Amino acid sequence: MVKQRHGSSKRQHELELALRNRDEEYRELIELASSIILRIDTQGNIVFINEFACKFFGYEKDELIGKNVLGTIIPERESSGRSLVSFIKKICQQPNEHTINENENIKKDGSRSWVLWTNKVILDREGNASEILCIGNDITEKRQKEMALQAALDGLERKVEERTVELKKAYEDLLFEVAERKVNEEALKESEIKYRSIFDGAIEGIFQTTTEGRCTMANTALANLLGYASAEEFISAASNMEEKVYVNTKRLIEFKKLLRENGYVKGFETQFYKKDKSTIWVSMNVHAVYDERGNFIFYEGTVIDTTLRHVLDGTTKALSMAVEIRDPYTAGHQNRVTQLATLIAKEMGFEEDHIRAIQTAGMLHDIGKIYVPAEFLSRPGAISTHELSVLRDHSNAGYEILKNIEYEYPIAEIVYEHHERMNGSGYPRGLKGDQILIEARIIAIADVVESMSSHRPYRPSLGIIRALNEISENKDSLYDAHIVDVCLSLFNEKGFHFEI
Repeated sequence: MVKQRHGSSKRQHELELALRNRDEEYRELIELASSIILRIDTQGNIVFINEFACKFFGYEKDELIGKNVLGTIIPERESSGRSLVSFIKKICQQPNEHTINENENIKKDGSRSWVLWTNKVILDREGNASEILCIGNDITEKRQKEMALQAALDGLERKVEERTVELKKAYEDLLFEVAERKVNEEALKESEIKYRSIFDGAIEGIFQTTTEGRCTMANTALANLLGYASAEEFISAASNMEEKVYVNTKRLIEFKKLLRENGYVKGFETQFYKKDKSTIWVSMNVHAVYDERGNFIFYEGTVIDTTLRHVLDGTTKALSMAVEIRDPYTAGHQNRVTQLATLIAKEMGFEEDHIRAIQTAGMLHDIGKIYVPAEFLSRPGAISTHELSVLRDHSNAGYEILKNIEYEYPIAEIVYEHHERMNGSGYPRGLKGDQILIEARIIAIADVVESMSSHRPYRPSLGIIRALNEISENKDSLYDAHIVDVCLSLFNEKGFHFEI
């Protein structure tokens, strides 16, 4: 009997030893695991956390044991707004299920990382929830890529919508030019009946006025554009267009001055009142009509609605601001580059539509930075080789965003080339000389001057003098010599300076 007891005691000892060994093995596995492992009680207090988790969050174990996870390493609410207190209670109510959730987690230094958590309730001997085992894996990089991709998709979707508006505007412009040519030619050659047919059938607004602004004739398109049921109703209600139609008195005075001096006004933009007193933006082409003896008869004009283009211009500015919001240290950079590039283009004698294209390209030249991680844009200190490679890819990214939008000018290609240099040392394609679009060469110089003269997170401002010396010393080799001379003239002779 004593031998049996002794044998039973020995087996019990061996069993306990085996269990302790197994516990040690499991503990060692948990400590060596490359996942975040912790146990919390049903109130959220940490009762165990492995070494990997401590290193991940930047704490020592004794700084976390006994602390509540909420407000320490996990926010009290997820980014969606869901209360994690309620979420812990819900986990405890589902002891037979694995609960999975993603949320942002807080490190000791205040930085945030996304973690995918798998949670399982641990039951006590009575079958009640006593603890929750939480295993987490870092998915920050995955989430950043998903967010960057979503931002890019949203940007592309906006561009598709904008392109639809632009195509409609291009179609209207084409019809406008065709109709205007017909009106001007047929008015002299064809009968009044044929002229009336064209006049009434045109899709753009057409009107005739006296020098005092009294409307003597208008077509149905103009009446409809301004919210009237017929041309007759419009002429009756707004016989004096200067008093009833024009919104801005200063613009009206400027319009009349140009008309008196030149006998015509082309592409003049202003706002018109509609019948209901709402306003729209319009572009007018107006010219004086004379009889065979050269006597003035009336002013004749065409009107198109340009409200959508003004909306598009606002959208372009919003896209530009989206990049600058992600990179606060270069706030206003794209506006200032556009300001300088536009003045250079004007000094070089570019046409108005060509200047507008440079404005658009200037506002969007850094749109590709949407793809660049935000921490690369705003982190102070020296830039690593890898970070520089990612930053340099923004030219290509900008091209990919814009390439399927058929602007009147090659905006996507201009954005693609704005870091190319005359000697082929630029990127991304190493283009040389005239291989680089002239618009890109203009923006390149404006970009360098603005960047060097502004503060950056990795260096203070180098000053405008050093910036101008840079383009002066490297004209021909890096920068277009003629454009450099125009730029230097703006600063040195015409007193140009960047607006804040």
